[in-house]
Amino acid sequence: MELSSQRLSIADATSDNAVTVSVTGRDAEGYTAPLDPQDLSLDYDHSVVDIKSVNGKLKITPLTAAGTILTVSAAGKSVKLPITVGVQTRTVYDFDDDVLARWRNNSTAATQFSADPDGLRIDFNAMRNVGIAAASSAQRVPVPGQPLRVRVRIKSSISVPSGLTYLGYVDAAGKSGGVYGTALTASSDWQYATFTLPASTAFPISISGFQGINTNVARQKAGTFVLDRIEADVPTAIDLPAQPGLRPDPLVSDDGSLPDGRGTWQFATLSDVQFTADDPALTQVATAAIQRIRTTRPDLIVLNGDITDRGLPQDLTLARKVLTDAGCDLIGVGREPAENSTPDPKAGSVPCYYVPGNHESYGLDNVQSDLTNFTEEFGKPYRTFDHKGTRFILLASSLGSLRGTAWDQLPMLQQALADAEKDRSVRNVMVFAHHPVDDPGDAKSSQLGDRDEAALVEHMLTDFRNSTGKGAAMVGSHAQIADVHRLGGVPYMVLPSSGKDPYGTPDRGGFTGWVDWSVDSRRTAKQQWVEADVHAFAQSIMLNTPDSLEIGGTAQLSGSIVQPQGVSAGTRTVPLRYPMSVDWSGSSNLAIGSGKEAVEAARHKGKVAIFDPRTRTLTGLRRGSVTISVTNDSMRPYTDESSLAPITTSNTIQVVPGSHH
Repeated sequence: MELSSQRLSIADATSDNAVTVSVTGRDAEGYTAPLDPQDLSLDYDHSVVDIKSVNGKLKITPLTAAGTILTVSAAGKSVKLPITVGVQTRTVYDFDDDVLARWRNNSTAATQFSADPDGLRIDFNAMRNVGIAAASSAQRVPVPGQPLRVRVRIKSSISVPSGLTYLGYVDAAGKSGGVYGTALTASSDWQYATFTLPASTAFPISISGFQGINTNVARQKAGTFVLDRIEADVPTAIDLPAQPGLRPDPLVSDDGSLPDGRGTWQFATLSDVQFTADDPALTQVATAAIQRIRTTRPDLIVLNGDITDRGLPQDLTLARKVLTDAGCDLIGVGREPAENSTPDPKAGSVPCYYVPGNHESYGLDNVQSDLTNFTEEFGKPYRTFDHKGTRFILLASSLGSLRGTAWDQLPMLQQALADAEKDRSVRNVMVFAHHPVDDPGDAKSSQLGDRDEAALVEHMLTDFRNSTGKGAAMVGSHAQIADVHRLGGVPYMVLPSSGKDPYGTPDRGGFTGWVDWSVDSRRTAKQQWVEADVHAFAQSIMLNTPDSLEIGGTAQLSGSIVQPQGVSAGTRTVPLRYPMSVDWSGSSNLAIGSGKEAVEAARHKGKVAIFDPRTRTLTGLRRGSVTISVTNDSMRPYTDESSLAPITTSNTIQVVPGSHH
């Protein structure tokens, strides 16, 4: 169940401020339908709001300045909506202290800071990003309560497009984040950049910076900002409900095992490494990752953008050398191997298809240009090809939109789907673009910018799936949060970052790694025709298990990995659970499987215990001791085959008679 709002804050308790909320049901395949209010049960404080059914929606009328949590339930599912009535606007900072000591330059290039009678003045040349950052953690601006919106009062002599003002903040968990805001117009008058904070924000926050951004080179102009104050709209305080846990999607393998056998084949994906010729340290990540990928013997690798952090000729020349030396045969358009070919593992290389990201279009100082340099080095940046019954459609979204990057790839996509509908040799379709259609992060800042274009692509893929019964899936990167969501029967996956620090929190897909895929050409769209083994890089593994377990008893196992920073030691701690595929194994007397049939089979075979990788539950079956292990890819620099060895940890558990035995 989904609500049209994640959080409601109503300014005043008057009937004129009533708000309507729609309730939608979504099934496992991502098909949606509105839910009739008559089928819902509602739980809330009736003294705070009045709720009635109006035109198939919930009409919420505020009654008094207070807060409540509305719980909407139907068919065993429920969803919570925090509602507050009453909002105060507070000034949280005035730019009237020692502004030159408190703030430092956070622009693409040098700027001139000066104290102005109205606050902080910034004079700047034409550039992409202009802004400030707190000089230290102690200098951040604390914001009280659970603000809905934060506003920066500013004079701006330049225009900044909507969605390209940016507020940086640190949340209650110490995680840095940010949100994009409203436009600025070139004016001598005061105006506001307004930022709406995501409903899932961990409050309280402290503000760490502000920027105005213009990605259009032709519109980047020299000018002046004068920053006057920061305000926050703070509603009545309420205990916000915990963020719901991630719901595992069957696209991602629980235990790292993938379907094999007749009709199946494997490929791999890698993205967001982001090295440059003058900062080549992350080339070691690309080399080590590709060498590890090759040990799984994929038919091909899709490099889904931002392999380099810049698109200058020297960066792209380095990319070709690094990728080729690591074992990539970089396939230009028109050079695709035969459709049913399998690479010879002794050949020393695997076909690699390079999809450009936004960084392949950047020049000096992160100034965005186009894909001229990329095209000169690697050829046409979009294409289609078929492999063992799968049609691959590779798209270039480097400028944040498909039509903005290269208009003719939209007709190419349309034609490729139309041809695949009639072609009996094409069993399914996989579409790749660096920008996902939907960013799983709250700020939604890393998705296709033109939402009409994103909706068009989604409709095309759903229509193809519905009219043919053939599978369709789309893969993005850029948002750097491993994630799967389904819409209209089509799974959309966002890949983890492979080298760059990810954006998301480690417990919700913010980790580094790569993905191994298995395609089953015999399966239809209604079956699980494609599965992904999501590998996370580890330098160490912690596995939490009990010392002993009673026969018939259960224990939920847990643990985490610590991830390296590139190929160097790091501190990111990632739990051993979805969306990571956890490679569980164990002693010969341990069964691994899910469901009642697996338990009965394990009991029949005389196993001592069974482990369910979906629920991470260990069940004792008979007396004895079992060993359980977790294995992860390492991220050591590649030197030889021995450097590719994975990281493994194991624990032994005694299964003992219970008190009733």
